[in-house]
Amino acid sequence: MVGLNRAVAHGYAHGPAAGLALLAEARAGGALDGYPPAVAAEAELTARLGDPVRAAALFRAAADAVRSDPERRALLRRAAELSP
Repeated sequence: MVGLNRAVAHGYAHGPAAGLALLAEARAGGALDGYPPAVAAEAELTARLGDPVRAAALFRAAADAVRSDPERRALLRRAAELSP
């Protein structure tokens, strides 16, 4: 969890590529596999990096993994914002 937060903060402070690199480190070993906030963080950083197609797919994947309907709707709305 700390690694995820660090990656997001780094992504905002030092750019999305730096955040994605730290997120990849935090995900090594599978500790964050399938964890919706980690997928959503990757999606947001990917969008900020300039890859809206991949980001939208990641937001949809995060939406598929959450249990909360409001959270699912928010993630799907963000995916729709990025879709052409």
